[in-house]
This record gives sequence, structure tokens and C-alpha cells, in this order.
Amino acid sequence: MVKSDNNADPSDKDTKQIILDATVDLIREEGFSCITLRSIAARAETNLALVNYYYGSKEKLFGDAVKKLVSTFDDAFKTLEDDSLPPKERMKLFFMRYIMNLSRYPGMARQMLDQRHHIMGSQDEYAKYSKLMRLERIKEVLSEITGEQDRDKLMMMMMQVYGAIVFPVIMVSSLPKDREDLKEFFRLSPLEEQIDGLFELYFHKYN
Repeated sequence: MVKSDNNADPSDKDTKQIILDATVDLIREEGFSCITLRSIAARAETNLALVNYYYGSKEKLFGDAVKKLVSTFDDAFKTLEDDSLPPKERMKLFFMRYIMNLSRYPGMARQMLDQRHHIMGSQDEYAKYSKLMRLERIKEVLSEITGEQDRDKLMMMMMQVYGAIVFPVIMVSSLPKDREDLKEFFRLSPLEEQIDGLFELYFHKYN
């Protein structure tokens, strides 16, 4: 059972934070696929029982680690706030920097997708995710590009553009390491070229 933070004493929170920090450090060094709960416990200098006590599962722990890693993507999110740039350029720079950050952590894009049932599991969790990912700001920039005001249509646009850019990253990062033939088949164009091509097709009527 996952331990609740309600009424937890400071030492409990310290231990939980140490475990989370150890997980993030291992992800940065090795990627997701190489990490086990035992290696996390060893890095945190605690025991496996405590890792399970605070997080309940590797999935829950990885979910919190993903949120912490994404919260460090300030260089990407700040481009959305740079009103000195045209909105389409802001959107392009955001995705360029966001994807480059994702690529620093092998398997992170897939892990973010795997956390979708936690993100959508409650209104509170979705609100936290929305704030973390600056979803409202992305919709505002899309509105500037297209002139669209309908919130549902802007959400649809955001999901389509995000999916078109991020899904290929997920697909390629999920390929077996020993399948060079597949890697050759799914070889992607340079990121900037991918984004320029997508924007040309998706936003052409708004030019």
C-alpha cells in the first residue's frame, strides 16, 4: 500500500524525497529501461521494503520522476512566454527544445505516454499535469497562430500537433536496440525539418 503524505512526519518526507531523487539521478545516468526498484533502493541507501512502502510500484515512482524531470524543462517552456517572437516561431522553438530535452532521457517519452491513466485518473491530477505542461499557454499560442477561439477546437489542435511531433520520438525510442534494420527503416529527418514540414501542412491556411 502506498503511504499517504497526510500527517507524515518530516523524516517520512525526507525518505520519500531521497528515493525520488535517487530515481531521477539513475534515469539521467542510465535511462528508464535499466533501472530496477533494487537499484533505486541501493542508490537511495535504503531498503526495497521502504521503496514499496512509499510508492507502491515502480510505475507510480516513475510517474513522479517523470513529473520532476519535466519540471526542469524551463528552457522549452520559457519560449512560449517570449512575446518578442511571432507565435509560430515560439511554438517551433518550444517543440525543438522540448524534444531535445526528452532525447536526453532514453525512454522518457514512452514513459510519459504510459502514465496517461494516472494523469487522467482524477481532475486534480489532470490539473497538475496541465499546469506542469503549460497546456493553457500552448492553446493560447495556437489561438494566436490560427485566430481560433473555441477551447475544444484548440484542445484538438494541440493534441494533433503534439502527437504528430512527439509520437515519432516515442516510436523510434521504443525500437529494440538490436534491430538495426528497423532503425534504418524508421530513420527520421532532422527535428527542425520535421517541425517545419508539419507546420507548413497544418498551418498553411493561416499564413
